[in-house]
Amino acid sequence: MQYPIYYQGTQIGQADLAEDGLYYRLSACCAEPDRGIWRLWGCLGRESRCLGVCVPGGEGLALERRVSRRSWPELPRAFILGRESEGFRPWRGVVEEQELPDAMLRANADGTHTLAIFAPPEGPVPLAERVSEMQEAELDGRSCLILNWPPEETVGGGALDAPN
Repeated sequence: MQYPIYYQGTQIGQADLAEDGLYYRLSACCAEPDRGIWRLWGCLGRESRCLGVCVPGGEGLALERRVSRRSWPELPRAFILGRESEGFRPWRGVVEEQELPDAMLRANADGTHTLAIFAPPEGPVPLAERVSEMQEAELDGRSCLILNWPPEETVGGGALDAPN
């Protein structure tokens, strides 16, 4: 199975995932967006899991590892290259039937989630109908819109889902 790897909403590489007995074998290769330490994240529904630190290899960054099939009851819907910042993890998913290609997600201790949504200056604001609930902020040097989600909207109802 092949998946695109995204960085700030743009595809920059590819991840290959193959069954390997009780494991999945992950082989990822992508462009290096900037110098530094980069992690590959897998988006599984309402969470992002760090899959490992990418290392220089070939024409960019690479990651090779095996992941227990038991630890992944469902496969990631998206792979993101990025860094955690202020408790937010890189994330790509669907909220209220709108895909958020460039976002970060934080799971709060009370069961709520907080989204940091990066909107392109030339494009429409994602979730525009909720803009009155959003706060402007800066995260990892980028301007974003912060949206807090109450527990009743994120638990059970499927308001925050992974992309199809």
